[in-house]
Amino acid sequence: MSNWPDWFLEALRQRFYQLELASEQQASCSSEDVHLFTQMDQFKTNQNEDIQHLLSEWEEAIGYQLSQDKQSIYMEGVKDGIRLILPVMHSTVTR
Repeated sequence: MSNWPDWFLEALRQRFYQLELASEQQASCSSEDVHLFTQMDQFKTNQNEDIQHLLSEWEEAIGYQLSQDKQSIYMEGVKDGIRLILPVMHSTVTR
């Protein structure tokens, strides 16, 4: 996507962040998710401070990677949409 202007890439990033935030706010945790989060918190609490710190860093790294993966998928979808719509727009303009 290096051919796209910086303002366009930034607009896509901002839209992605808006959609991700809305998705997180609307997502309801299932009882299984709540149970897993509770177990992880209990596990972390029972560890020494060094291990707690490592687990927190791991959770942060995993969350960041998931966010990057979602953003990449979103950007690919945008590129696919542009590839589909440009020929249609071009054929309409030349008629």
